[in-house]
Amino acid sequence: MKLFSQYKGLRRANYILFIGRIVTNLGAMIWPMLTLILNKKIGFNATETALFTICSGILFLPANLLGGHVADRFNKKHVIIYCDIVSIVLFVISGFLPLSIFSICVLLVGAFFQTLEGPAYQALVADITPAEKREKAFSLLYLGANIGLILSPTLAGLLFNNYLWLCFVISGLSISVSTVLIGLYVKDEKLEEAPTEDVEESADDGLNIWSIIRNSGALIAFIISLAFYQGAYSQFGCLMPLDIAKAFPEKGSIIYGTITSVNCFLVVLFTPIITMIFEKVDLTKKFALGVILQAISFAAFLMSFGIIGGYYISIALFTFGEILTTIMMGAFLAERVPESHRGRIFGVTNFAGAFMQGITQFGSGRMFDAFGPSYAWAFSIAMTMVAVIAALMLVYLDKKEFSQLYVQAD
Repeated sequence: MKLFSQYKGLRRANYILFIGRIVTNLGAMIWPMLTLILNKKIGFNATETALFTICSGILFLPANLLGGHVADRFNKKHVIIYCDIVSIVLFVISGFLPLSIFSICVLLVGAFFQTLEGPAYQALVADITPAEKREKAFSLLYLGANIGLILSPTLAGLLFNNYLWLCFVISGLSISVSTVLIGLYVKDEKLEEAPTEDVEESADDGLNIWSIIRNSGALIAFIISLAFYQGAYSQFGCLMPLDIAKAFPEKGSIIYGTITSVNCFLVVLFTPIITMIFEKVDLTKKFALGVILQAISFAAFLMSFGIIGGYYISIALFTFGEILTTIMMGAFLAERVPESHRGRIFGVTNFAGAFMQGITQFGSGRMFDAFGPSYAWAFSIAMTMVAVIAALMLVYLDKKEFSQLYVQAD
C-alpha cells in the first residue's frame, strides 16, 4: 500500500495536473512519429530529417528563455492557458491541411507555444507544492504523462499509413481538456517556505539568473550533465526510429510504436516503485545512476540492430535511467534556486537541453547516412559519457556547496 500512499498528502492542484497530463499525452500522437513522418511521408533522408529537426529546434530555443522570464513575471496559470489556446487551434488546423512541410510548420508553431509554457508549468508545480513533497509531486506528474503515452504511440503507428491527419486533430483536442481542468481547478498561489541559507544568500544579493548559475559549481555541473543527457535522450525520437525503420522497412512504424508504448508502460509500472525504493537516496546520486543507465542502454541499442528482443531489453534499461533522472530534476532545481528565479532556471535548463539535442541529432544523422546506425549510436554514447562525468562531479560539488540541504535530509 505504501507504493500508492506515498502520493497522499499532495494538494488538489497536484492531482488535477496529474489528470491533465494523462489526457494531454493520451492524444500526443504526432511527436513519437515525427521522424517517420519526415522520413517516410515527406521523403527526407536521415541528415535532412535531422537538419529539419535542428532548424525547428533553433527556432524553439528562444521560447525556453522567454518562457522562463514570462513565468517569473506573470501569472503562471494564465501563461499556460493562453499558450494552450494557441496550440490547440494550430494543431487542429494542421490536421485538416494536406500533409506537407507547410502543415508540419503550422504544427511546429503550435509546439512553439507549448515550449513557451514549459517553464511556467514546471515552476507552477514547484510553487504549489511543499518542499518536502516536491519530488513526489514531480514523480506523480511524470507518472501521469506516461499513463497517457502508453496507448498513443501504438495508436499513432496504426493510424500512420491511412489516417495520419487524425493524429494532429486528436493532439489538439486532448490539450483542450487539460486546459479546462487547469482553468477551473488550479490556482497560481505560492506557498510560504523558509529558504535554506545557501539559497537565501543568492536571493539577497539581488543576482540575476546568470549570476546565480555562474556562482554555483553544482548548478554548472548539473546543467552541463543535463544538457548532454537530454541531447542524447532525443535519440529516442530521432535515431531509434531511423534504426528500426532501416532494419524493418515495412513494419518499422508499428515496431517503434510498440517499443515507445513499452517505455511508457514501464514508466507507469516502475515510477512508484523506484520513487519509493530510492526515497532516501540523494538527488544527485539518483541523477548520476540514471545517466549511467542511459549510456548502458545506448550500448545495448548499438548491439541490437535487427533484433527485436534486443530493442525491448535496451528500452527497459533506457526507461529505468529516465525514471531516476526525471523524478529528481524539478525538486533539485526548486531547492537550489530562489523562488523568484524558478521560471528562469527551468527556462535555462530547457534551453541547454534543446541546444544539445540539435547538436546530437545533427551529428548522429550525418553518421547514420555516411556510416550506418552503429557509428550513430557510438556518437550518442560519447555524448552520454560527457553527461556521466559531469553527473559524478555534481555528486561531490552539490554536497559541498549546498551542505545545509543535506543536514536537513539527515
